[in-house]
Amino acid sequence: MALVAAACAASLASSAPAPVTPPGAPPSSAANAPTRASHMIAIAEDARRADGTLQRFLRDPDPKLRQRAVLALGRLQDSTTVDALVPLLTDPEFDVRREAVFALGQIGHRSARAPLEKLLVSGEVRIEDLAIEALGKIGDKASTPHLTVFLGDDSALLRGEAAVALWRLADSTAVDALLRHHDDVDPEVRWRVLYALEKIVQPARVVLHAALHVDDPEWIVRAQAVRTLGRQKSSRGTAYVVQKLDDPEVPVVVNAIRALQLIADSTSSACARGLIRALGHPHPYVRVTAAGALADRFTWAQVDSMTRRTARDSLTAHLADPDAATRGAAARALLARDSDAAFARVAPLLDDPSIYTRVAVLNGLRSLHRGSAHAEELRRRLSHDQPLFVRMTAAEVLGSRNEPGTRALLRAGLADSTLLYVAACAAALAESRDSASVPALARAYAARAGDADPDARISIRDALRDLAGRAYADSVERAHPPRNTAPPPEVNDIETPSSVRGVVLHTTAGDIEWEFFGSEAPLTVKNFVRLASERYFDGLAIHRVVPNFVIQDGDPTGTGSGGPGYTIRCEYNRLRYDTGMVGMALSGKDTGGSQWFITHAPQPHLNGRYTIFARVIRGMDVVGRIVQGDRVNQVELVR
Repeated sequence: MALVAAACAASLASSAPAPVTPPGAPPSSAANAPTRASHMIAIAEDARRADGTLQRFLRDPDPKLRQRAVLALGRLQDSTTVDALVPLLTDPEFDVRREAVFALGQIGHRSARAPLEKLLVSGEVRIEDLAIEALGKIGDKASTPHLTVFLGDDSALLRGEAAVALWRLADSTAVDALLRHHDDVDPEVRWRVLYALEKIVQPARVVLHAALHVDDPEWIVRAQAVRTLGRQKSSRGTAYVVQKLDDPEVPVVVNAIRALQLIADSTSSACARGLIRALGHPHPYVRVTAAGALADRFTWAQVDSMTRRTARDSLTAHLADPDAATRGAAARALLARDSDAAFARVAPLLDDPSIYTRVAVLNGLRSLHRGSAHAEELRRRLSHDQPLFVRMTAAEVLGSRNEPGTRALLRAGLADSTLLYVAACAAALAESRDSASVPALARAYAARAGDADPDARISIRDALRDLAGRAYADSVERAHPPRNTAPPPEVNDIETPSSVRGVVLHTTAGDIEWEFFGSEAPLTVKNFVRLASERYFDGLAIHRVVPNFVIQDGDPTGTGSGGPGYTIRCEYNRLRYDTGMVGMALSGKDTGGSQWFITHAPQPHLNGRYTIFARVIRGMDVVGRIVQGDRVNQVELVR
């Protein structure tokens, strides 16, 4: 196969027309032309203009400028540019071809499927790898037969990427091929094959194959095996999953608990006892996940009374857990199971030292009956003497409960001085279906459109969409476009690369060192360095921790909705979310600002969706023990 593929590639390259400079194209021959041209491309990308300048540069004699223009079009993700990009798949320059493949995958239009499939016999592994990824992103199941062939390829890279692409396609016709390759010799491929199988719900076949890997020597394979068993949602997998609650690796135990949530085998007392036992695990990631499982999905109705009592007693004991998130999750579980009877036990946590515990308890009140004394407790938490996050949560919970007499309070909140609280009240009014609040919501959007916080603006707009329809909400948005959203000039001037090669985060859990990807994400790196230089991140709480997924920080409000007051565009790149990659959090495309996250483990579904701008080179053990509420004491720049 390889020799035939190489011959095809040579034929394609030799027949490709040499790039020519079209009339009106920017001159790139002068000494300073490449810098000027790069600046023009950056300006067009910032302006989100997919026509004109960028498409002219696709035919520039300078391959670096062609590559940069292709990258910009891939980031803009405009399907009208597919026809202009396809010819670049046969560009004489390897890097231009690679960028074109990646760009077409980012755009995800089905018209690119056939040209990309032709590259699967290119004989160039790094081209085939990106073509496989792109076909998965396009999502056309007609590509399935072309992709399953690669599960048996000599290259482990291509075998693994084919499995990820098949995960994206979720095509049941691929199940036979995936099952044939479930025991690949490379663990990086094995877990990815199991990852693809989680999307194909055929428990009669998949459960037994996944179960063969619950004792795999590699923890990442075991973790994916139990996750796949859970995604089958069949009691066939219960016994296999329960045994992994005693696995020595925390990620495996966490995934086993989540799998039991999905299986929801309420007839199994062994399952309930396993979750209760997990509450006593030494690692907080396991404890918080177990408490969450008992709160959200597992039902005690069909287990024996002694097990129910043991669960209640154990959850009550963990109201004093040293981990703030576990305290909150235990409180939510008790409120979900015992309803009003549990309130007296969890009420003291409404004054817990950790705001994240307090917020979790407030969220737990969603499950209690309307019109009770708890509603007054929620209304009291709307007061200006309460922390912002508490006020926001109380408003949202009141909206979800649709409490009588609270709509007036929520409407009044639309005039609050704090935009994030306004947004919370807007979301609450939408959830309570208060259509009478539409005029006030429109006024709130008009008054606050200049505040430039994307999360808040989106919340108000979405409330208008829910209550008045998309057309009306979009007309309000058009009439009041956001202002002051551009980053400072020194951030946007990406022609001057940052001299900082990385940072050390001094956290309450230990030090974490990053290395920046300055070439792949120059704007994002410069933005982070600028904020760090101003001590923006120092003292901020790590507000989000999802075990086996990410830790997240960079929000000065600690709510998950704050930012620096401006947004930067996404710099999607060919880097992939392996363990320890640092990405820019978003509320939607081009809404990055200051919030960043670090991955606990590989996350293929994030590839090409969030800007990767750094990776952890020291301190992943610290990342793995950070809990919600830990702090970044200082960010030290490394030059």
